[in-house]
Amino acid sequence: MRIFGHVGTYRPGDLFANRLELSLTGLHKPRRAGVSGSQAEGADSIVLAGAYEDDAFSEDEIIYSGSGGRDLQTGKQVTDQEMIGRNLALRRSQETGLPVRVFQRVAHEDGEKFRYEGLYRIISYQFARGKSGFQVLLFRLVPITT
Repeated sequence: MRIFGHVGTYRPGDLFANRLELSLTGLHKPRRAGVSGSQAEGADSIVLAGAYEDDAFSEDEIIYSGSGGRDLQTGKQVTDQEMIGRNLALRRSQETGLPVRVFQRVAHEDGEKFRYEGLYRIISYQFARGKSGFQVLLFRLVPITT
């Protein structure tokens, strides 16, 4: 069962050792994919891991690159992205307005960790030319203030 919103007692600022811990706690179930969700229900969580050059994180908003188009060995964008797969889950979340949990890989004194940034809402998306010259999907998320 997919949970939209906070899971258990975990709250923004909590740190996690790795993607496996995020998966085992049920916060972000995929161990590799940056988007947890389905086309029918939407995305319940995303991870900003520094893999996509067009991602941008600020206090007021997140610009999150859609998935696809990257060379798995070099990590570089090599083709245009398409509105398929996990990108459809992100679009569905924009349509439903359901909250998305956001995690970000951060530097920590004990090495890299994943920090829970909180709940966000996807308010828009667009195709745009990315830094590598290919068309990428850019999803705009804003924090949910309660």
